[in-house]
Amino acid sequence: MAQAPIKGRARILVTDDVIQLSGVGIQKPLAGRVAWDWMEVRELFDTFQAFLLLPAEYAIIGVFFDIIYHQWTVIVESDTLPVLNPGMMLPMLMPTYQRTDDGRVSLSNIRLLP
Repeated sequence: MAQAPIKGRARILVTDDVIQLSGVGIQKPLAGRVAWDWMEVRELFDTFQAFLLLPAEYAIIGVFFDIIYHQWTVIVESDTLPVLNPGMMLPMLMPTYQRTDDGRVSLSNIRLLP
């Protein structure tokens, strides 16, 4: 059985202001109800993919709520991202958006920060 090629990974930090600008409703876990383990948030993958407007070659493989910083961390995988050595911190992707006069939003750039 052939092993799938290893793809690079990165993280996108999604704060409340980005969610509010997107116009979608994403409920944060309530204080006192957060498990210090993983929980399935599969339904959020499509929501984040839709409003982050990521190119097709970026696949969301994880969504986590960071209780300390009160923000979401979205993990993406792509052939266009560098493959990391084990134990290395995931680099951060910084998407930039623009809004036209008619209210449409588009992704204008994605920068990879170390």
